[in-house]
Amino acid sequence: MAERRRLWIGTYTAHSDPAGGGSGVHEVHLDTATGGLTGGAPAAPADGPSFLAAHPGGRLLFAVAEKPAGAVAGFAVGAALTPTGTAATGGGSPCHLAVHPAGRHVIAANYADGRVSVHPIGADGAPGAPVRVVGHTGSGPDADRQEGPHAHSVTVAPGGRHLLVADLGTDELRCLAFDPGAADPVTGVSVATRFPPGTGPRHLAAHPDGRLFAVGELDCRVHVLRWDPATATAPPADAVPASGAGGAGSAFPSEIALSADGTRLYVANRGPDTIAAFDVTGERPLLLAEEPAGGAWPRHFALVDGWIVVALQRSGELTSLPVDPRTGVPGPPVHRLPVPDPACVLPA
Repeated sequence: MAERRRLWIGTYTAHSDPAGGGSGVHEVHLDTATGGLTGGAPAAPADGPSFLAAHPGGRLLFAVAEKPAGAVAGFAVGAALTPTGTAATGGGSPCHLAVHPAGRHVIAANYADGRVSVHPIGADGAPGAPVRVVGHTGSGPDADRQEGPHAHSVTVAPGGRHLLVADLGTDELRCLAFDPGAADPVTGVSVATRFPPGTGPRHLAAHPDGRLFAVGELDCRVHVLRWDPATATAPPADAVPASGAGGAGSAFPSEIALSADGTRLYVANRGPDTIAAFDVTGERPLLLAEEPAGGAWPRHFALVDGWIVVALQRSGELTSLPVDPRTGVPGPPVHRLPVPDPACVLPA
């Protein structure tokens, strides 16, 4: 049955770094029967809400403020978005965040300096001052991109007892042992795995069977890891190219996500501007197809009721691609909607 799905769109704005033409968090609707996209107007003003995350109950929305003096902003979700408050992250240019499944904390990855900030969520839904800011040191072989630590994402590991931080600057998957019931929930800090030098790990997708799929922004590969909660390590198992249209230096993977049934893996590739689909029912990811995203620089996408909705940062638009229910392969875009400097798509 057709449904009108609400989508929140994060954007770059005049006061973010990098600067963009967005006005904050924008609201879009997807027609799940046709792939039609409508709306696009600002839902709430915000500085640089380039990544968004929802509270488990759906009643709260959180956004980074990607600027040199980083912050996290909170919103109550209703007929409109109502700001609940902001909190400084203690780091620079936060570009990713996650809400822990227990619903008590929102955690931000600060790209500029590699810090990870842990914020309690107040009874009013506002993010509080961080109870912990975890710093890091190190570098990688790419002098332009890896001169220091750059936390690019934070993902809750299967089981909820660890946070996994992909550090593009140090070629590491860092691990924070996490107890959501403790006053200071970070109970230990370690390194879960070290990627080959120059990988530039960006985002993760966690499979229910314990596999982790990490996309390397600099080496343009999908790395398969095996999560071991007993040792808080993720030994590497395999790696395959993220795109058949270009390699390191010409393709820069961004978002990575699994289908709801765990049989397909999708990767957005900037440069060739494609969405790649992989079969992950076997041990090694198998590239099934690679479809043009319909515009320039697919920074992020979301899987929504049989559609892939793509945020095309440099085109200033969203596109919707149908997903074949039998093969899991995306088809050509069927609709597009202008949205200035989109950076994140989050289904409400």
